[in-house]
Amino acid sequence: MGIGLGIDTGGTCTDAVLYDFEEGQILAGAKALTTKEDLARGIGAALDRLPPELLRKVERVALSTTLATNACVENKGGRAGLVFIGGEREVVARNGARYGLPPADEMYFLDAQLDGDGRVTQKPDWERFRSEIPAYLKGLDSVAVVSYQGIRNPELEKRAAAIMEKDCGLRAVCGHELFWDRNYIRRGAGALLNARLIPVIDAFLQAVDRTLEEREIHAPMVVVRSDGSLMSKDFSRQRPVETILCGPAASVMAGMHMAGCPDCLVVDMGGTTTDIALVRDGAPVKVTDGVTIGQWRTFVKSVDIHTIGLGGDSVVRLDGEGGVTIGPERVMPLCAAAVRWPRVREELEELAASGRT
Repeated sequence: MGIGLGIDTGGTCTDAVLYDFEEGQILAGAKALTTKEDLARGIGAALDRLPPELLRKVERVALSTTLATNACVENKGGRAGLVFIGGEREVVARNGARYGLPPADEMYFLDAQLDGDGRVTQKPDWERFRSEIPAYLKGLDSVAVVSYQGIRNPELEKRAAAIMEKDCGLRAVCGHELFWDRNYIRRGAGALLNARLIPVIDAFLQAVDRTLEEREIHAPMVVVRSDGSLMSKDFSRQRPVETILCGPAASVMAGMHMAGCPDCLVVDMGGTTTDIALVRDGAPVKVTDGVTIGQWRTFVKSVDIHTIGLGGDSVVRLDGEGGVTIGPERVMPLCAAAVRWPRVREELEELAASGRT
């Protein structure tokens, strides 16, 4: 396979590494600050610190990132909506928060009835849906649509998605395309999270594409999945929720491989989160019923990783009574801010001299 290029973009730093698959050894590594306002700058800075003669020989590119992980922990992401078809509004309102869903009045409920086998016993009022849905979707980046019994009969999801994409020009993701588990409320949470993460992962992949194109690197590309396996770039664009733990999963797989230890604990602290995983009998322990991260309970299959909002750049708050709260948000370290904006140092010196707390 020759030389592979690995790129990992985290909340604080972007890392790049060149790996010789034939010899099984790392050839070079580099690190640069992640530039969230333009991810390509940070990625490019890391690549430009690698030996150019080796970079030209790259035959495969592998990507991982904690951008989706951090978005979940910090409750960030794109503006997304959720359309429930045939779901009972009262049931969703009562139980939705357990899975990370917003209040019921922030979702759209399309009335319909389906039996236990997925047969439609009461059709939706599609004309009413066409007239009402544009107002709901106004200002959103994407939308998820989930039907009760959608795993048995996805036709209602497909039709609603087609209407929203054609009439409103909005990207729509169907729950049955993501998960085939029975709990439709939890399916809805995973589908909504997927919609929220679309612009996050799109921005990352576009930045990588632009950076590699500028350096004339045209090697095939794969993206690490949350369970440690690999997926194509196009697949990850459609299902960005599959990347929510891909950065930590990559750390687990690499730590396990490099340590050569069949039973170990892998702890990875980044700028935003700390991720902890177990390896038993030479394989990472996997979750059995889907990933829970931040407020979200999903059906995403993954390495069993415990993620907490504690990292090297976690914000530290004082409550005025001697108490301290750390995280989950990250902030730019003052030293890094002062490098980019020298006026920061001057203002800090003025503040220190003023005697004000």
